[in-house]
Amino acid sequence: MTRKRRRKAEYPLIAYVVALIIVPVSKILARCEFRGLDRLPDGPYILVANHVTKLDPLLMIRFVWEARRMPHFMAKASLFNLPIVGWVLSDSGQIPVDRHGHGGASVEAAAKWLAAGQTVQIYPEGTLTRDPNLWPMKGKSGAVRLAQEANVPIVPVGQWGAQEILPPYGKGLHIFPRKRFTVQIGEPIPAEHFANLRTGAEFAEATADVMAAITAEVETLRGPKPVEAAGDAK
Repeated sequence: MTRKRRRKAEYPLIAYVVALIIVPVSKILARCEFRGLDRLPDGPYILVANHVTKLDPLLMIRFVWEARRMPHFMAKASLFNLPIVGWVLSDSGQIPVDRHGHGGASVEAAAKWLAAGQTVQIYPEGTLTRDPNLWPMKGKSGAVRLAQEANVPIVPVGQWGAQEILPPYGKGLHIFPRKRFTVQIGEPIPAEHFANLRTGAEFAEATADVMAAITAEVETLRGPKPVEAAGDAK
C-alpha cells in the first residue's frame, strides 16, 4: 500500500537535509527491505525495535522516513553535547535521554511529539544487546509507560543485517559485498493494553510482552530462537 508522505509545517528544514544525506548513504551501505508497512497506524504511535549495532539507528532513520514519518529517536543525552552532532540532533527533533536522571524531560518531549500526531522511536533494551547470539534482551518499561501516558499504541519491529556492516561493539565498516538490511513490522499493540497498568509487576509484564513481540519479528528474519537462548541475556 502506498501512502503520501506528510509534509508538515513542524518538520524542520534540517530534517530534510539529514534525510538527503542518510537515504543515499544507506543505499550504499545496504539493500534495504521494509516489510509490513501497511501495518503502521495512521495516527501517533511508539515504534520499538531490537538494537544490535551502533549502525542500526542510521538505517532505522531511513526506514522511518520511508514509512512516511519524521524520525524522533530517544538517544543518550551525551550525544547532544557533541559539536555539530548535538545541534543536528536537537534541531531535527531527536529526544535526549539522561540515563542518570529521572527522565521526566525526555518523557515530556516524547509526549509532545505524540500529541502532535507524530511517532517516537525507542530501543527498549536501552543499549546494544549483550546476548552472544544478538537476540533481544530484557527491556526497560519506558516505552510502556510512555504509551500509557500518551494513550498511543506500540508497534514492535524486528530488524536484522546492520551487524554485518558494523559488528556489535566493533570498529570498521564492512561495505563490500553489499549487505542486506531488513525491517519486519509487527502488529500494533493497542493503547488499551497499557491503560490499566498500575504496579511495577504489571509494567514489567507488559514490557515482557513488548519484547516478546519484537523477538517474534526478529525470528521471522533469522529463524526461531534456539531453546538454549530462550532466557534473557544478563
